[in-house]
Amino acid sequence: MKKIFFSLTMIAALALSACAQQPTPPATEAVTGPAFEGAGISASAIAISPDGASLAAVNPDSGSVSLLSLPELELKNEIKVGLDPRTLTFSADSKLLYVPNFGGNSVTVVDVGKEAKAAEYPVGPMPYAAIAQKGILYVTEHALGKVSAYNEKTGELRSQLDLEDFPAGLALDPDAGKLYVTHLFSGKVSLINLSDFSLEASISTGNNTNLSQFMLLDLAGKRAYLPQTRSNTTNMELVFDATVFPMVNVLDLTSQKILREERVSLDVGFRSVNMPFAVALDEARQVLMVANAGSNDVSVIDLQSDKQLARLEVGANPRGIVFDAQANRAYVNNALDGTISVIDMQKIAVVESIRITEIPLDPQILLGKQLFHAARVPDLTTDRWISCAVCHFDGGMDARTWLGFPDGPRNTPSLFGVGNTPPVHWSGDLDELQDVELTVRNIQAGSGLVEGEAYDTLGAPHAGLSEQLDAMAAFMASLKVPRSPYTISQDEFERGEKVFTQIGCDTCHTPPFYTDMQLHDVGTGDPELEHNSHGRGTQFDTPSLLGIWATAPYFHDGSAQTLADVFHIGNEHNIADRISENELKDLLAFLQALPNE
Repeated sequence: MKKIFFSLTMIAALALSACAQQPTPPATEAVTGPAFEGAGISASAIAISPDGASLAAVNPDSGSVSLLSLPELELKNEIKVGLDPRTLTFSADSKLLYVPNFGGNSVTVVDVGKEAKAAEYPVGPMPYAAIAQKGILYVTEHALGKVSAYNEKTGELRSQLDLEDFPAGLALDPDAGKLYVTHLFSGKVSLINLSDFSLEASISTGNNTNLSQFMLLDLAGKRAYLPQTRSNTTNMELVFDATVFPMVNVLDLTSQKILREERVSLDVGFRSVNMPFAVALDEARQVLMVANAGSNDVSVIDLQSDKQLARLEVGANPRGIVFDAQANRAYVNNALDGTISVIDMQKIAVVESIRITEIPLDPQILLGKQLFHAARVPDLTTDRWISCAVCHFDGGMDARTWLGFPDGPRNTPSLFGVGNTPPVHWSGDLDELQDVELTVRNIQAGSGLVEGEAYDTLGAPHAGLSEQLDAMAAFMASLKVPRSPYTISQDEFERGEKVFTQIGCDTCHTPPFYTDMQLHDVGTGDPELEHNSHGRGTQFDTPSLLGIWATAPYFHDGSAQTLADVFHIGNEHNIADRISENELKDLLAFLQALPNE
């Protein structure tokens, strides 16, 4: 059994020694507030109250919020909220916290003074971020592509606005009355005018930008910073360092255009990083701090010289960072080990680690989740470049079709429910979850978690050969399919199910998992492109239909952009002209509602 080179649950409390010789930001006079003047408001995994007295951080797996006092950094209380909170924000008077529960379809309101839950409002499915302003609570509702406005005091729905798919982060310019919404997979930014709650603009941040869940506004500098990953999907040679690129895009708030010349590339300097997820800014010194959720570190960038000053080791899966200008410190929320790393920005060094929660996951599943999200050691990847999560974010997918796989083009599948539906991959060439050992070696360019040579994926089992690999498989097996946000009546469900059965969909997509776990040629493969070392060719594993509402595009090559397109492609699925318009409507409603209790 091979030992991993480090403990993912251990916090490194020192900066890289190589950084010690790097230039430090110029000294400035002390700043008198907790944040620089002219800052916008961003929903984040960690935040400082406007009065500078409190620090709050979400604990997604614990379903809680930790509240600390400043400047003492004393843990005051851990407050239970709802399922899987991703972000939080303080009210303008610092008295309340607003916490969207991504897994619970609600927003919890926390009374900061009482250190207790004050209210909980039902909202739309998968709320990702929330910000309150002038009596209105704005919430991004990820599942159905909406941003909604609720009464801050009662939780009553006031208005809704349909946006593009998968809205995530929120940033507010309170003086201008502008709300910015990031879109997780497209990288686009929706600009909302709050005077009439209308979509003012949809801003592109470039082709193939991805994993865009946070936005920081520097209103004084008329800039916004968006940590993102660019997916090089058209790359026909899937070399690890030519596949995904970490960066921070910079948006001009006046022209609402991306400033390409100011883009911060994070694949240069001391080494690359993986999955930049949140940023903080020392406006006085023009120093940007980037929390990299995959490589478990923080990049410190001098924006004036465009030089990386340091790369600091922090904890597992840092998903939030905030800068305290009064104390000249940055605080990092390490989501997968329940700690906050404290960075002294004068020394540019991690000086303390504070435990804020005990993550209540089975130890094997927690280790597997840490490994799945990590790009930190040679076992998993080369030069901290690729993690499993960079394509399968939180176990899902990246909404991309990659052209350069040896088998042919491959649409990234979701891993939700994968423990129930082997084999894995479109070609069905992984017969156990531990076969991801070959993905780690061949795609991520890691040395692997198994000692010595790996087996063929259809050969001898990899299970039992590595504690770390078994842990990763256990985490993947634990991934559950989220319930569909598309609610339909029992009658509508039965009508759609009747069409599904009558046209023979259930022959291959057999309940309860809606797959027969077999290979079929359905007329979507190209014999000139589809190659496989196991002779699969144009035969593909039947995908489960559970959670299909969230996994566009469809087919192995992403050729169906929408669920309706599926029924116009290939030979087995091209049935749109054989059923009535109403029957097709019923069928689509049924499929979108899966899984439906």
